[in-house]
Amino acid sequence: MTVFAGHAMSQSSKDLKSGNKKLMKHNFTGAIKEFDKVILKYPAYPETYAHRALAKFRLDDQQGALDDINKAIELDSNFYTAYTIRAQFYVAFKYFKEAIDDYSRCVQLRPDAEMAYYQRGMARIEATDYEKAIKDFEEALKLKPEFAEAIYQKAIARMRMKGYSAAIRDFKTYLKLKPENAMGYLQRGICYDKSGQPYLACKDWWRASQRGLKEADALMKMKCK
Repeated sequence: MTVFAGHAMSQSSKDLKSGNKKLMKHNFTGAIKEFDKVILKYPAYPETYAHRALAKFRLDDQQGALDDINKAIELDSNFYTAYTIRAQFYVAFKYFKEAIDDYSRCVQLRPDAEMAYYQRGMARIEATDYEKAIKDFEEALKLKPEFAEAIYQKAIARMRMKGYSAAIRDFKTYLKLKPENAMGYLQRGICYDKSGQPYLACKDWWRASQRGLKEADALMKMKCK
């Protein structure tokens, strides 16, 4: 890990603000110019490379984004946020194995961070490794039992494995936490339909339809009397 002098770190953080403001306003080219200036002054500050990587990514500069985030990690091998950023790049570029490796590093760095397990689970869904994805969501839920999105994605992983009964149980838990979520009803309805329970499927699709989900209307027209 690069040791960065306290005064220089404080000053470079101030200098980052201008670039970050432009980044937030989606002025990505302007943000890169500001980050370039900071890097000229403080070439050993990893956070600047991470911020510039985000701007380059938004400009579809895949190699430039990867080069910058790799540099940030080279400067600080324990830079948790840089690993999460690079993993997100890898998912976007469909490099799922590399994304999973980076999220695994995040788990090592912060084993008590539920988001590290959740994000690795999401990458594993993309890689169609549903069993390991479920295990990651379960780890996230041990740390945060009412983590609604982890429950939902665990149900989705079970659906893709055709474990409809288990998925229904997860959707029930999810909908207790998020009773207005139309997609929860839609997906649970599909599970009911796949497991031979058409009445319950139609009931859930009606609920989803009442919450404005057009996909549910289409399913009801096709399958419900």
